[in-house]
Amino acid sequence: MQKPGFMLNLHDRTKNPAFESHDPGMMYDPVSGWCYSYSTDGGITSPYHQGIPIRKSKDLVNFEFVGFALSDAAIAEGSDNGEYPPTRGFWAPYAEYVNGEYRIYYSATKAFGSSESRIWLAVATHPEGPFENRGVVADTWGTTDAEPNAIDAHVVDTEDGRKYLIYGSFFGGIFVKEMDPATGLCLNGDAKDLGTRIAKKPVDSYIDGPEGPAIIRVKNKYYLFISYGWLGDDYDIRVGVSDNVEGPYVDKDGKCLDGVSLGQKVAGSYCFEAAAPYAKPVEGSDEVWSYGGFRGPGHGVPFYHDPSGNYFFVHHVRDGAPNLCHHSNNAPERDSYIMHYMAVRRMYFVDGWPVFAPEPFADEPLAEIVTAEQMETWKKDGSQWEGIEFSNCNNEMKKSTTGNFPAEFVCGVSGTAYDYENGGTCTFVSGYLKNGNTIWLKRKKAD
Repeated sequence: MQKPGFMLNLHDRTKNPAFESHDPGMMYDPVSGWCYSYSTDGGITSPYHQGIPIRKSKDLVNFEFVGFALSDAAIAEGSDNGEYPPTRGFWAPYAEYVNGEYRIYYSATKAFGSSESRIWLAVATHPEGPFENRGVVADTWGTTDAEPNAIDAHVVDTEDGRKYLIYGSFFGGIFVKEMDPATGLCLNGDAKDLGTRIAKKPVDSYIDGPEGPAIIRVKNKYYLFISYGWLGDDYDIRVGVSDNVEGPYVDKDGKCLDGVSLGQKVAGSYCFEAAAPYAKPVEGSDEVWSYGGFRGPGHGVPFYHDPSGNYFFVHHVRDGAPNLCHHSNNAPERDSYIMHYMAVRRMYFVDGWPVFAPEPFADEPLAEIVTAEQMETWKKDGSQWEGIEFSNCNNEMKKSTTGNFPAEFVCGVSGTAYDYENGGTCTFVSGYLKNGNTIWLKRKKAD
């Protein structure tokens, strides 16, 4: 077992390559054997550079920053907004390897918060580029805020070889449209064709969203992952399942994600007890960093790692240290945490539903399904467990509580992982309760 792929309180991309990664994707390259992650343009302590940042890894733990994907010509074309100011940064790329070429779908919007955007397809002969634009696949310029926003692209293939683009953020919801597998462009040639809506916020919901959609096909089921919440303390990750790529997608209660349900929450802001968090040591009297949990995990992608045959989930997450919180004068209830990282987690499927490992990936062994006998033993042996229960009904920050193994636990996985909060290893359980909520558990070590 290794150390996790990022260290808190180390705000240097050259030493901590997962730092500054926002809206990360992941692609396994069968030619080189590397895993490549592409993310939204941005820089916190690094010099700003437009063009889709690239990171790569052999083991999904240790990453290196390798540069930027897009050519100068692609950047100029993708940024051009005509009479409006050019787009300064590109968002939420998705990459795949198809028939000997590498494809990146990336977003360019009229302005931050606008629903007028475009999703471009750029191609290259090498995963590190340079990528050249092939064309626009989704275009919502000239539409109203009642329509979808053409950002946050993801692509999924059906069992019979069809290819679908998934996209959307807030506004009109999440949409899918069929693509041409040979070119990666729209099957009908019309970037203005919006496609079919598959998810939209319920009318009575106070939680913002949805956005950051991604679909993965597992055993002829389609799993739609989305994020709800404001990009700060209350961001989360939710999921719905369908027999058809075009929906309907439903939660564990069978409620539709298109206007009825927010989806099954699988992760949100959380804080386990931390005696020795994996972070750069505080040195000198001027430093005030202290552990405050993880905030706003979201905008993630499910990822199948071909060499190992295992599933992972890749997402950004923010350091919850109190000194890194920005309090808005206009919206004091909305805390924003500045420093963000790319996190990789193992993902498992239990009774047809995904669960994540509670700890960031550190090359830990595979977890196993919790048996009925094991559950009964834990419920009776008096062992103490530290738990995080994620409510489907709200997006509040969840702080752990300690007690006996929950009597309401019904299914999940158990394994060992690097203990991010305390060092060493821990025994964990991840699964579902009778009330339908997701729960993460860490077994407390005897004093």
